[in-house]
Amino acid sequence: MKWKPAHSSIENARNVLPKLVEKYFEAGRKAADGKQSPDELHQFRIKTKRFRYTLELFLPAYGTRLDQELEPIRELQKVLGKLHDYHIIEQTLEGEKTLQTNLQRRGKKKLKEFHEQWTKFDSKGELKRWKKVLAAGPAKSASAHSKRKARSRTTSR
Repeated sequence: MKWKPAHSSIENARNVLPKLVEKYFEAGRKAADGKQSPDELHQFRIKTKRFRYTLELFLPAYGTRLDQELEPIRELQKVLGKLHDYHIIEQTLEGEKTLQTNLQRRGKKKLKEFHEQWTKFDSKGELKRWKKVLAAGPAKSASAHSKRKARSRTTSR
Protein backbone atom coordinates (compact mmCIF):
# COMPACT_ATOMS: atom_id res chain seq x y z
CA MET A 1 0.00 0.00 0.00
CA LYS A 2 2.51 2.54 -1.09
CA TRP A 3 1.75 6.05 -2.16
CA LYS A 4 3.05 6.68 -5.67
CA PRO A 5 4.41 10.22 -6.08
CA ALA A 6 3.83 10.13 -9.84
CA HIS A 7 0.07 9.68 -9.28
CA SER A 8 -2.38 12.32 -8.17
CA SER A 9 -3.74 12.26 -4.62
CA ILE A 10 -7.07 10.97 -5.89
CA GLU A 11 -5.46 8.18 -7.93
CA ASN A 12 -3.42 7.17 -4.89
CA ALA A 13 -6.50 7.31 -2.64
CA ARG A 14 -8.48 5.14 -5.06
CA ASN A 15 -5.70 2.54 -4.98
CA VAL A 16 -4.70 2.66 -1.31
CA LEU A 17 -7.91 3.32 0.63
CA PRO A 18 -9.81 0.17 -0.48
CA LYS A 19 -6.88 -1.92 0.79
CA LEU A 20 -6.82 0.07 4.01
CA VAL A 21 -10.53 -0.52 4.61
CA GLU A 22 -10.00 -4.24 4.05
CA LYS A 23 -7.30 -4.31 6.74
CA TYR A 24 -9.53 -2.32 9.06
CA PHE A 25 -12.40 -4.80 8.68
CA GLU A 26 -9.99 -7.66 9.32
CA ALA A 27 -8.76 -6.01 12.53
CA GLY A 28 -12.33 -5.25 13.60
CA ARG A 29 -13.45 -8.82 13.08
CA LYS A 30 -10.63 -10.00 15.28
CA ALA A 31 -11.43 -7.37 17.93
CA ALA A 32 -15.08 -8.39 17.96
CA ASP A 33 -14.45 -12.13 18.23
CA GLY A 34 -14.97 -12.05 22.01
CA LYS A 35 -11.45 -13.27 22.79
CA GLN A 36 -9.67 -9.92 23.07
CA SER A 37 -8.32 -8.42 26.27
CA PRO A 38 -9.07 -4.81 27.24
CA ASP A 39 -5.58 -3.85 26.02
CA GLU A 40 -6.18 -5.52 22.65
CA LEU A 41 -9.51 -3.71 22.33
CA HIS A 42 -7.67 -0.48 23.11
CA GLN A 43 -5.24 -1.24 20.28
CA PHE A 44 -8.24 -1.62 17.97
CA ARG A 45 -9.53 1.74 19.22
CA ILE A 46 -6.22 3.29 18.16
CA LYS A 47 -6.54 1.60 14.74
CA THR A 48 -10.08 2.94 14.47
CA LYS A 49 -8.88 6.44 15.28
CA ARG A 50 -6.07 6.27 12.72
CA PHE A 51 -8.39 4.82 10.09
CA ARG A 52 -10.96 7.56 10.69
CA TYR A 53 -8.35 10.33 10.61
CA THR A 54 -6.83 8.95 7.43
CA LEU A 55 -10.21 8.95 5.71
CA GLU A 56 -10.96 12.43 7.04
CA LEU A 57 -7.87 13.70 5.22
CA PHE A 58 -9.74 12.95 2.00
CA LEU A 59 -13.02 14.63 2.92
CA PRO A 60 -12.31 17.63 0.67
CA ALA A 61 -11.94 15.25 -2.27
CA TYR A 62 -14.69 12.72 -1.50
CA GLY A 63 -17.16 15.21 -0.08
CA THR A 64 -20.13 14.89 2.23
CA ARG A 65 -20.86 11.28 1.29
CA LEU A 66 -17.64 10.09 2.92
CA ASP A 67 -18.32 12.28 5.94
CA GLN A 68 -21.67 10.52 6.40
CA GLU A 69 -20.01 7.13 5.97
CA LEU A 70 -17.63 7.95 8.83
CA GLU A 71 -20.37 8.32 11.45
CA PRO A 72 -20.41 4.61 12.46
CA ILE A 73 -16.62 4.71 12.77
CA ARG A 74 -16.87 7.73 15.05
CA GLU A 75 -19.39 5.82 17.17
CA LEU A 76 -17.14 2.75 17.34
CA GLN A 77 -14.28 4.95 18.45
CA LYS A 78 -16.43 6.52 21.19
CA VAL A 79 -17.65 3.23 22.62
CA LEU A 80 -14.14 1.76 22.55
CA GLY A 81 -12.88 4.89 24.31
CA LYS A 82 -15.44 4.51 27.09
CA LEU A 83 -14.60 0.84 27.41
CA HIS A 84 -10.93 1.72 27.84
CA ASP A 85 -11.75 4.48 30.34
CA TYR A 86 -13.72 2.03 32.50
CA HIS A 87 -10.86 -0.46 32.39
CA ILE A 88 -8.26 2.12 33.43
CA ILE A 89 -10.44 3.54 36.21
CA GLU A 90 -11.18 0.04 37.48
CA GLN A 91 -7.44 -0.66 37.70
CA THR A 92 -6.86 2.66 39.46
CA LEU A 93 -9.53 1.90 42.05
CA GLU A 94 -8.05 -1.44 43.04
CA GLY A 95 -9.44 -2.45 46.43
CA GLU A 96 -12.63 -0.40 46.03
CA LYS A 97 -14.89 -3.41 45.47
CA THR A 98 -18.19 -1.52 45.12
CA LEU A 99 -16.78 0.94 42.59
CA GLN A 100 -14.96 -1.80 40.70
CA THR A 101 -18.15 -3.86 40.49
CA ASN A 102 -20.03 -0.84 39.14
CA LEU A 103 -17.31 -0.21 36.54
CA GLN A 104 -17.26 -3.88 35.54
CA ARG A 105 -21.02 -3.74 34.97
CA ARG A 106 -20.67 -0.60 32.87
CA GLY A 107 -17.78 -2.16 31.00
CA LYS A 108 -19.87 -5.21 30.13
CA LYS A 109 -22.61 -2.94 28.77
CA LYS A 110 -20.09 -1.02 26.67
CA LEU A 111 -18.57 -4.25 25.40
CA LYS A 112 -22.02 -5.44 24.37
CA GLU A 113 -22.60 -2.07 22.67
CA PHE A 114 -19.31 -2.43 20.81
CA HIS A 115 -20.26 -5.90 19.59
CA GLU A 116 -23.68 -4.64 18.43
CA GLN A 117 -22.14 -1.66 16.63
CA TRP A 118 -19.49 -3.81 14.99
CA THR A 119 -22.05 -6.41 13.88
CA LYS A 120 -24.08 -3.66 12.23
CA PHE A 121 -20.99 -2.04 10.69
CA ASP A 122 -19.74 -5.38 9.35
CA SER A 123 -23.09 -6.61 8.10
CA LYS A 124 -23.42 -8.47 4.81
CA GLY A 125 -21.92 -6.62 1.89
CA GLU A 126 -20.55 -3.68 3.89
CA LEU A 127 -16.87 -4.36 3.21
CA LYS A 128 -17.57 -4.65 -0.50
CA ARG A 129 -19.62 -1.43 -0.41
CA TRP A 130 -16.89 0.45 1.44
CA LYS A 131 -14.25 -0.71 -1.04
CA LYS A 132 -16.47 0.39 -3.92
CA VAL A 133 -17.05 3.84 -2.39
CA LEU A 134 -13.34 4.39 -1.81
CA ALA A 135 -12.25 2.98 -5.17
CA ALA A 136 -14.72 5.19 -7.00
CA GLY A 137 -13.06 8.30 -5.70
CA PRO A 138 -14.79 11.60 -5.29
CA ALA A 139 -18.25 12.17 -6.69
CA LYS A 140 -18.41 14.88 -9.29
CA SER A 141 -19.69 18.02 -7.67
CA ALA A 142 -22.87 19.67 -8.84
CA SER A 143 -20.96 22.86 -9.70
CA ALA A 144 -18.48 20.97 -11.89
CA HIS A 145 -21.39 19.23 -13.60
CA SER A 146 -23.12 22.59 -14.17
CA LYS A 147 -19.94 24.11 -15.65
CA ARG A 148 -19.57 21.19 -18.08
CA LYS A 149 -23.21 21.47 -19.06
CA ALA A 150 -22.89 25.22 -19.65
CA ARG A 151 -19.76 24.68 -21.78
CA SER A 152 -21.49 22.06 -23.88
CA ARG A 153 -24.38 24.46 -24.56
CA THR A 154 -22.05 27.24 -25.71
CA THR A 155 -20.01 24.82 -27.84
CA SER A 156 -23.06 23.38 -29.56
CA ARG A 157 -24.38 26.79 -30.67
